[in-house]
Amino acid sequence: MQHTRETSGTVEVDGEIYDWEIRRQPQPKADGSWNGMAVTLRLQGFQREAIVQFPMPMRPNGRPDMEKQRLNVDAVRNAVTAVMEAGWNPTSRGKPMVFDVDADGN
Repeated sequence: MQHTRETSGTVEVDGEIYDWEIRRQPQPKADGSWNGMAVTLRLQGFQREAIVQFPMPMRPNGRPDMEKQRLNVDAVRNAVTAVMEAGWNPTSRGKPMVFDVDADGN
């Protein structure tokens, strides 16, 4: 597992290079629950984005982990594959598509 504190970078999936950038760190919702980290994905040379929302990490006692999160680069790589299987076409035009994934990016 490769973790990074960087806020942007690239991953290679099936010979293609994808740019990723942290869009949002975990934050509370109005109803008392939490939004996890969100990452934007874009195929290099194209503008169509996918917004991938990871779940809020929880501590063993059931409370949310409030510290600034490190990004698991392997989970981003898995997320690229998952969102493409879910219908994201990075070479098309249009608004960003939003996807929810698990902590491993599936």
